[in-house]
Amino acid sequence: MVGCERPGRRSPHICRHLLACQPKVIIAETILGNGDQAFEYYSEINPATKNDVIEQYECEPYVYAQNILGDEHPLFGTARNSWLTGTASWAYQTATQYILGVRPIYEGLLIDPRIPLSWDGFKVTREFRKTVYRIEVKNPHHLSKGVRSVKVDGQEIEGNVVAVFGDGGTHRVEVTM
Repeated sequence: MVGCERPGRRSPHICRHLLACQPKVIIAETILGNGDQAFEYYSEINPATKNDVIEQYECEPYVYAQNILGDEHPLFGTARNSWLTGTASWAYQTATQYILGVRPIYEGLLIDPRIPLSWDGFKVTREFRKTVYRIEVKNPHHLSKGVRSVKVDGQEIEGNVVAVFGDGGTHRVEVTM
């Protein structure tokens, strides 16, 4: 994780500030194509991964904390300031739009995953502009990035931007990496 010195303090209170640093670092890793590193960083801030260390974490395991004390601090791993943060919204955008790579743009839905090499793929349902998109990404070659083909309702399309239908219907999107 990225360590950030807490401003306004003279003491060496070092934190791993999630809102200011972590989601932006994860997004940067996805832009660089490092799906494994991006997912590792995401897992470090995901409260669901803290169940086995809840005594150390000291925050609710279903709420993002604003910061987690870094390894330079005597209370390493302790979370602070739950419920007082925008980290949840940043983490959601980071996971869905950059790791899973389902990102709304003006022309439609850009499908551009940056996932761990070990993933066989994933499925996601996305509502966008009055339309439901049921997206299945297959990763037979265990790549971290790159889209080989996209089919919408069984028809292959050019590129990796799924057009806006706006028809109130449901459309099936099959992506092969």
